[in-house]
Amino acid sequence: HLSDDVLWMIAAEQMPAQVNERMQALMSRNNLGTITDEERTELAALVERGNRLMVRKAEASGILMERGHTFTQADYQHKDE
Repeated sequence: HLSDDVLWMIAAEQMPAQVNERMQALMSRNNLGTITDEERTELAALVERGNRLMVRKAEASGILMERGHTFTQADYQHKDE
């Protein structure tokens, strides 16, 4: 029931840079074996957030394709980039 414009916004959505940087830092600490239990819990939550984002983007893209739209790499980037 969403408009094409809303679906395009969802398909182009990105994780905020600050959140992505934090997740990368925690992944590095995890790989080095220096992550705390609290950080591991935070990392798991951030990974889950990223997974939910990917699912939303895939679902929005699928609906747009069903509606006859085609995609380029630029279509998946936020319009402010």
